[in-house]
Amino acid sequence: MNIAIVEDAAQDSQWLQGLLSEYGESRGLALQTEFFSNGEDFLRAVEPERFDICFMDIFLPGISGMEAAQRLRSIDPECLLVFLTCSPDYMAEGYRLRAWRYLLKPVSREGLCETMSETAKYISFFSRRLEISVRGQEISLPFSKIYYVSTANRAVEIHGREACITTNSHVTFTALTAPLLQDSRFVSVGKGVVVNLQHVEKVDDDCVAMANGDRLPISRRKRGAVSAALVRFQFEMG
Repeated sequence: MNIAIVEDAAQDSQWLQGLLSEYGESRGLALQTEFFSNGEDFLRAVEPERFDICFMDIFLPGISGMEAAQRLRSIDPECLLVFLTCSPDYMAEGYRLRAWRYLLKPVSREGLCETMSETAKYISFFSRRLEISVRGQEISLPFSKIYYVSTANRAVEIHGREACITTNSHVTFTALTAPLLQDSRFVSVGKGVVVNLQHVEKVDDDCVAMANGDRLPISRRKRGAVSAALVRFQFEMG
């Protein structure tokens, strides 16, 4: 797990590093940590998928932690963001930036352990990938990037936010979607259509509305189960 700590107070930074080291050693986790004393240095170093989690002090010299976090979101929307502060006054703004957690300083051992345990589960869940072959090339697709899978003219199509991949004709829909359906995010909404609940906006009477604007027909007999699965998923992930 790659971790960024953006904190100008050396004492606070060292204390957090100590807690992280304790946590990693107690659970056999390899934690790679990088320190930044201001937001500018952090933003010069960050790139998509470089860090799994960022501990960001709100009060920084130069640009604030909030501004640095906002810029981080445009560079790497998937990085989990934990705000560090002495005051809870900025919680609303922090969650507007999709903050993963909010820790008051000095960070407690219990608070850090709870945050890291939830983070490890989240990363394990959302790092799953689908291995497929397309025209002789092996491709690894993150489950989280797959919006839905459908059949079309005997082929199987994997749809993302904008792109669509058509797999080799010898790959069956059942075989391709089997590993997806072992994951609680994916459900069958009808014959030849499996959707990722992560990207479902709502379930109507006759279709599923996806976040990329696609509308997929839903089987009448599956409507109740899919609606219930969506509510459960949103509650667990919210």
